[in-house]
Amino acid sequence: MTSPVFVAALLAAAVLGFVALAERSVGFQDVEFWAYDFLINHGGYAPASRSIVIVDFDDVTFDRLHQYPIPRQAFASVIARVAAGSPRVIGLDLFLSEARTPAEDAAFRQAIAGAGNVVLASQVDAGGIPSVRPLPMFCEPEEVEAPSGFCREQSGGALGYAFVNLPVESDGFVRRFLLFSPGAHPGVSFAATLAQQYAGEPLKPLDADRVSFLGKPIAYADPADRTVWIGAWRRQIAPTVSAIDLLQPGAATAYDFRDKIVLIGQSHDAARDRFQTPLFRPAPADGSSRVRLAGVALHAAAVETLLTGRPIVALPRRATLLVLLLLCFSAVWMVLRFDLGPAAGAVLLQVVAIYAGAQLLLSWQHVWVRYASLIVGTAASVPAALGYRFVRERLLRSAATKEREQIMGLFGRYVSPEVAQEIWARRDELVLAGEERVATVLFSDIRGFTAMTAGKPSIAVLRWLNDYLTAMDEVIRAHGGFLNKFIGDGIMVLFGVPLSDGAGRDAARAARAALAMLDRLDQLNREAGPITVFGPVHIGIGLHTGTLTSGNVGSNDRLEYSVIGETVNLASRLESLTKEFHTPIVMSGATAEAIRDAIPGVRPLGDAAVRGFSERMPLYTIERDPGGNA
Repeated sequence: MTSPVFVAALLAAAVLGFVALAERSVGFQDVEFWAYDFLINHGGYAPASRSIVIVDFDDVTFDRLHQYPIPRQAFASVIARVAAGSPRVIGLDLFLSEARTPAEDAAFRQAIAGAGNVVLASQVDAGGIPSVRPLPMFCEPEEVEAPSGFCREQSGGALGYAFVNLPVESDGFVRRFLLFSPGAHPGVSFAATLAQQYAGEPLKPLDADRVSFLGKPIAYADPADRTVWIGAWRRQIAPTVSAIDLLQPGAATAYDFRDKIVLIGQSHDAARDRFQTPLFRPAPADGSSRVRLAGVALHAAAVETLLTGRPIVALPRRATLLVLLLLCFSAVWMVLRFDLGPAAGAVLLQVVAIYAGAQLLLSWQHVWVRYASLIVGTAASVPAALGYRFVRERLLRSAATKEREQIMGLFGRYVSPEVAQEIWARRDELVLAGEERVATVLFSDIRGFTAMTAGKPSIAVLRWLNDYLTAMDEVIRAHGGFLNKFIGDGIMVLFGVPLSDGAGRDAARAARAALAMLDRLDQLNREAGPITVFGPVHIGIGLHTGTLTSGNVGSNDRLEYSVIGETVNLASRLESLTKEFHTPIVMSGATAEAIRDAIPGVRPLGDAAVRGFSERMPLYTIERDPGGNA
């Protein structure tokens, strides 16, 4: 029989393979992202940044200015008033690739040059998106071909420029940010540039999978594209100031920009710079529209992730697959080991534990366990195990049916239905291949059969003999005997095989069956039934209890359950001696001893020689009362 542990391991491996293939589909990846967002929104949001302030050209500002694109002079005024608050660095999330009026451009250039710490936005060409650089009047790159870098000193422009590209997942959501641009000579991203300028420390490579910043490792989400999972999610990532407030006279002094990173961007609808993020999932309780974060807020979240050194880190795939294999094995084992109800309850608890563990790891350790895969694998383990159980039970049922047919084919015609059912119920006690056991053998034969049937038509003899054997069979079945075979007019009956109730009880049943056979024969002779057409019928019965060998006997194509041994031979010889002792029953001393306390009327016949046996042996009979009973 196959080991349950091996079966569970095999099924778990099959489910693991199924989930691993399913994970490659876009649909399954979307499910994983949905599960990721669920964890983000149910684990508590990060506190608002203390190092960042966002100045937002929001819908209120746009409605007041009534102009799109927003005049550069408005941006210049905001930059000048922010710079007056002494921020450490200013990030402007605005493309400056097209010239405006000379007055606007001059005012803007003067503002960023006066601030001296403004980082402008650029865009690298990727995924069909064209490259965008600030105009030379605002920044003359130190390296013309570099995707990001510093502007030339004394050029009268910004401090530097950096790309603001954001990676978008297959479901259209933003969850990561880039550290470096692709290519052999990568540039530093907008968020990384601002973080480095604020901290006065560069990013340092640790290995192929990580960089170091402020003494903390920052793990890549994907080393191939050098992205990082954003770890600072909040509806308001940082304190936010509406740009319209800074455009009011004297308003700048009301806000604390000192030594902060100030990010200036646009969130109004006309700018079309809003993104779906994990925060988009929950529907607001007040019925308002779902949250779409502006690009400037996403850059703020990326900067905060670097400053705190707490990006989301995905559990490595190998570890995930190992956990998945163990969970699948556990689920399969429970379904195979227990009834369906308790097993389903245990699997459900396992699913709850998977989610709870994933939530705790993300909330406390910022570790993302792809628990959707774990739950799908656990759930898929249930039908896999049930399918195996169904097939196994069908095979077992088929084997049991075949076994029943074999057993009933062997015994069904020789014992009563009740005994046949008991044989089936106690089939574990059967040894069909052959075994030695103690049993009682009964041989019966018709006296003078040859003389009675001489000259009679064979068809009439056969009908007469069948009527007699039918009557005897009924008696034998009623006493639980196993009618092993008919030998012409003789009968061989076994008590104690194939099942035994104990040698004494088996012998007693044999003795009672012998007496009942004689009683039934007396009844038939009195009634002058069909078996008496050739005259009254008399029989002799031999009984012996001893060791014999029982089992299947025959060829590969034809088998019969029977017994062999000296016990069988002696019972047959004792039946022949009934003629010499002029008594219908002759039994051995072993049988007499076995039934002495259960059957009255046991009487010795004396010692006698038995053909085929060298020594004389004591023989016995059972006296019947005038009514025919013992």
